[in-house]
Amino acid sequence: MSIDSTAVASEKMVAPTALGESAGFEERWAAWQARGAAHERAFRRKMTFAAPILIVVAVVLLYGVLGR
Repeated sequence: MSIDSTAVASEKMVAPTALGESAGFEERWAAWQARGAAHERAFRRKMTFAAPILIVVAVVLLYGVLGR
């Protein structure tokens, strides 16, 4: 049984990860900004799920420590 390694459940890359040696400053700067924007989107998506969970855990712990 083989595993299809081409099927990936992730978003497509916004910008290529490596540019050629002949890439000018503007191209490299645009790629840098695209990678930064993709990282910010990924971080915000993760925090959308993590922040409410962390808040609930903190409230429960504070209630347990201070509420009794």
